[in-house]
Amino acid sequence: MFGKNAPPSPPSAVFLILCDEWNLGESLRLALLSVMPEALILWATTPGEALKEITKLAEVTAAFLALPATEVNAGSLGHRLEQRGARIVIWGASPTQAMPPFETLSWPQEIGALKLFLNQIPKDQS
Repeated sequence: MFGKNAPPSPPSAVFLILCDEWNLGESLRLALLSVMPEALILWATTPGEALKEITKLAEVTAAFLALPATEVNAGSLGHRLEQRGARIVIWGASPTQAMPPFETLSWPQEIGALKLFLNQIPKDQS
């Protein structure tokens, strides 16, 4: 009598936000959802939480990290994200310029600028 439910389709993109400032993280989360409503967005407030989240995943589209690139390099977070094919983005109100494989994104931005950023190929992969 009841039909089988189709399995849920996989998300079109998987984003990780690492940010301990609620307003900043929430503004990026909402912007990402407006650009890609079917994306899976994970939010962590510490690098340890972020590691727990990405350990469950085979692939991460992009990770937006509100911390200096030196901190990402110091631990295993950067390595784990690279293993999952993630674009690693150092972001915030005035992020320090990062060297490849990291990218930099000033935030907040207009939605159009975020969409353009997500659609461009990272410099080290072109």
